[in-house]
Amino acid sequence: MALVSLASNITSESQLSAEADTLLAVRWTFSKLVNSGAVWAGLPILSGWLVRRPLQAFAAGIVASLMALFVHYGVGRLFGMFDDTVWAGNQVWFVLALVAGGPLGLVGAMARSGGPSGLLARLVVPVGAVLEPFYRRMFSVPTILPWPDRVASVAAGLILVVAGLVGGAVLIRHRRTQSAGH
Repeated sequence: MALVSLASNITSESQLSAEADTLLAVRWTFSKLVNSGAVWAGLPILSGWLVRRPLQAFAAGIVASLMALFVHYGVGRLFGMFDDTVWAGNQVWFVLALVAGGPLGLVGAMARSGGPSGLLARLVVPVGAVLEPFYRRMFSVPTILPWPDRVASVAAGLILVVAGLVGGAVLIRHRRTQSAGH
């Protein structure tokens, strides 16, 4: 995920000179999706789900989040995409990984369980995907921004909402199917 996120930020000269605005809009849409909070929160949740036990899930959520950030910024620094200030300029993400990674790992461990609490834990990412575009105002982008940015914001917002709704519906339907079978 960290490398895909990094790669989504590579910009060609034609994109910078407005000769490839359509490609720029597509790349920005993809970048907004892979850099969304729902996707980044999904990593520690997945890590917690994989290890299952609460203490290990808590630790796995933190480690996975921090490692993804180190890979993202480290490889970007290695390839010259970022300068020396990248570490200091992004401290907030490292602090957030330390603070939120553990609880999100626990959500992942809880998602393994049955019952209502397991379903609620499994719905964290889909609900986050639905809410994020509204929280980040992806549907009301200032018109002062160039059209590729406005299109990318709205497109990414729509994709997140649809993916969250579909993902949530699938999880709820799967839960109902399991409940009916028992």
